[in-house]
Amino acid sequence: MTQSLTDFLSSFSFFENEKNLISHIEEFLAREYLVRPLLVYSIHNKIPQIDFKKCRTIVGKADRQKLYSTKLLDHLFIKRDDIKHLPCLSVKVENCFYYFLNLGFKRSQFHFAVFSAPSEISTDVLKSLSQFAASHLKIIQRFEDLYKTHELIHIDDVTGLYNQRKLYKDLTLLVDKFQKEKDPFCVLFIDIDYFKKVNDTYGHLVGTKLLENVARDIKGLLRDSDISYRYGGDEFVVILVNSDAVAGKIVGERILQIIRERTYEVEMRNEKKMVKLSVSIGVAEFPTDAVNSQEILAIADRMMYEAKESGRGVVFNTQDVFKSSLQKAVKTK
Repeated sequence: MTQSLTDFLSSFSFFENEKNLISHIEEFLAREYLVRPLLVYSIHNKIPQIDFKKCRTIVGKADRQKLYSTKLLDHLFIKRDDIKHLPCLSVKVENCFYYFLNLGFKRSQFHFAVFSAPSEISTDVLKSLSQFAASHLKIIQRFEDLYKTHELIHIDDVTGLYNQRKLYKDLTLLVDKFQKEKDPFCVLFIDIDYFKKVNDTYGHLVGTKLLENVARDIKGLLRDSDISYRYGGDEFVVILVNSDAVAGKIVGERILQIIRERTYEVEMRNEKKMVKLSVSIGVAEFPTDAVNSQEILAIADRMMYEAKESGRGVVFNTQDVFKSSLQKAVKTK
């Protein structure tokens, strides 16, 4: 085993995901063997033979695939039922060496890489890299499983959104992040209008189903980077990352519109009922409207109450409160 390979295998790194791991291996192969960029795929474990039509690309989109022809890649996959148990395969085509590298399993998916190099790479090196990748894929899976288990304590049972505990934690993290990166964020406080009347009319089982549907509609309008929570009862909170109050009000208006336009179908005593809902939304921006995580939530909550006092079914931010106060002052003169 070469010293460079020994150093590579002994250098401990924490890999957040399989792409991070693969990038690490690719850097080593490019540095030591002038290997071209890797094409990395996964395929379901139950499929006995490698079929590119059934593979999912992990690393290596169209730009990388142009470096390899399917015909040449097929040389590596001679109808072998046991290919998933081989650490590596290689074939020389003209003046180039093509390689298959077994990266191991993660849950039900088998991962492998194909690549080329101008010179031959020893089987011992490839076997070592295969073992290295397989062991770290298992570690990545264990950490992901632990993370999911930990996240369950932050999930609201009714809506599937995050709960109040997670909200307080995330607000603190975002305020701390702002101190370093100066990224603003926006908080929306959402309350369903007259929801007590809905519960009294249709019952709490129907009310619970409506909360689930409203939560789905709210989350469906957000970006992947935004975060939604059930604050409690019929109240929801949304955090818009890297957004200001203007963007917050736009998103709030969209949420209000989709909920107000929707007719929610519920079943009551084996009879289907159509329910119309509306929401009042308060918007606050950090750091413009608040100096800490408690204050930003309190301001958004206050804006929501201002929206209710203004007739419900509206979106209010601090600028709206200023305009409303100014209009009242003008009328009293």
